[in-house]
Amino acid sequence: MLCPETWNLEPLPNYTTTLHLDMIKNGNIITLMKNHYFNHSISMVLPDTVTVPQNLHNCLSEDTDYYRVNKLCVSDLLNTEFIEAFVKKGEINLLTLEKKIDLENSICITPTGYLILSLLTDDYQALGLEGKLSAFTHKSQTRYIVRIDLTNDSFIPGKKNYDRVRIALEERLTQKFDVIVSWDPPEISLCPSSVAAWFHARNYSVSLCCQKFSQKTKYSLTIPTYENTYNNTDIDFFEWLGVFSIDGDLSTKGEDNYASTYQCSSPFIHVRQVQYLQWTGFFTRQKIQEVYNTLKQYVLSQDALPWISLDIQGFADSPISFDLKEHTFLTDGDNSYTVVFRPKSKVVIRRNLSSNNKIKIHR
Repeated sequence: MLCPETWNLEPLPNYTTTLHLDMIKNGNIITLMKNHYFNHSISMVLPDTVTVPQNLHNCLSEDTDYYRVNKLCVSDLLNTEFIEAFVKKGEINLLTLEKKIDLENSICITPTGYLILSLLTDDYQALGLEGKLSAFTHKSQTRYIVRIDLTNDSFIPGKKNYDRVRIALEERLTQKFDVIVSWDPPEISLCPSSVAAWFHARNYSVSLCCQKFSQKTKYSLTIPTYENTYNNTDIDFFEWLGVFSIDGDLSTKGEDNYASTYQCSSPFIHVRQVQYLQWTGFFTRQKIQEVYNTLKQYVLSQDALPWISLDIQGFADSPISFDLKEHTFLTDGDNSYTVVFRPKSKVVIRRNLSSNNKIKIHR
């Protein structure tokens, strides 16, 4: 296999799409959220806000626990009890942890019921299942993608397809994976921790993981407004927002940084303070929709807010980004989108799709 460090990669442009929508007619927004499965962080910028709404804190502090399962055998994910209880009912979210997507094997289960294997060539060829060459490999052929629909009616013991997959995973894919998992049950009477109990009952090491929260306030700040839909407004606004978000992150050390001197373009206003909030962990798509709806109701109840932004970042090493589109980290691990709530029930959505683009390799 060729070492990535020896490749001559042609840099990719920062490929984004921007939509201007009506906040009330939010079908496109919900579809976007449903198609982005593995969410790692939620960030908000709230200008001219003294007190953050308590219900916003509440929706991100309730039912947001997830679990780490160590040394998982992939074949156990074909257990019919597991599929019937957690894949076909509610929404399961499972993702390999601490793997380099472009250099190592990884797995995931989407809330739509697909088991996806991202495998290096030798492991793929030994597996003996049908897959596709990764769109992000060249003549080196270093990675293959295998998709298995766990919800298919014919994917049951005794059927040829199921038995072939089971034998392949049991006998030929012996690698074990550390994963994170969460489950949104179909009914409130069911406990999300049931999925952790299922793995624990099979003698797996299971540990509880909790989201991390940070908050920072910046005072006396000049911020851009969002008064029209011209392309230059999109570019200038999101450039400022990106600078501010990096500066507002509590992981950034020091107060003397770029955002304090960055000059935003016209039109702009001066505000007393800006709140920056960030939650980091593992968020299901249902939780993201709940956050969006809570923030939307808050925006609709306020008349004087210039805007509010909601940024969702996916995992850099997820096998997929939007929908079932393959993801790469080698040139751009960013798979994210930003929602900006504007006055008069308007919304702007920007998606970063750079990591879905096929890289060009010259040797």
